[in-house]
Amino acid sequence: MSRGLGRVQRAVLAYVRSEPGGRSTIDGTPLAASITGLARVVYGVEQPTDAQRAAVRRAVRRLEAGGHVEVHRRPVGRTYTQQRAHPRFWPPRYDRRLAVCTGKDGCPGCTAGDRPSMYFDADIMAMFNEHYGTLAEADRQLWRATAHGWHLYPVPLPRPADDYRTCEVEITELCVRRALTDKERAEAEQRAQQFIRPHVAAMRAMLRRR
Repeated sequence: MSRGLGRVQRAVLAYVRSEPGGRSTIDGTPLAASITGLARVVYGVEQPTDAQRAAVRRAVRRLEAGGHVEVHRRPVGRTYTQQRAHPRFWPPRYDRRLAVCTGKDGCPGCTAGDRPSMYFDADIMAMFNEHYGTLAEADRQLWRATAHGWHLYPVPLPRPADDYRTCEVEITELCVRRALTDKERAEAEQRAQQFIRPHVAAMRAMLRRR
């Protein structure tokens, strides 16, 4: 059974229904109040905390789900830079590393979850030779591998630095107003059209003169 609206929800709904910002001069609809402004009123503080804004935000979302308010986002006039990876380019995520098993707890291959192999043939010898660069070093590592085996295990690679791009992200804030009736929406649409009509006519006249 529903318990109805909570204290924060009731306070938010009462405040937005009072139309604290007045009405728009274009379509006559109530102007929206920001989450920060609502938190100031609900909690009676000058600078609300993140927790208080989050509580008001949750209350607003529940009111929106119930059809009591309308919600949209509005820019606050600030931006921040963010590093974003290219969305359509996927560089190699793993490299394969060859290592001799040490048989101890600190063995990197065993830590990566790879079981040591004791298999040796010409291809394995060629792999050791290619990995270690010289025949002498490859032969030394092969002899070491006869004690506990060897690993060929995946190692995660960092994403290349040149794959990231710097983006300017606009900061927005959730804004709330009371829900409009169907009649108010129709009247607002008419007012908006009346406001725009002279500007459209002026633009058309200017285009005809060209």
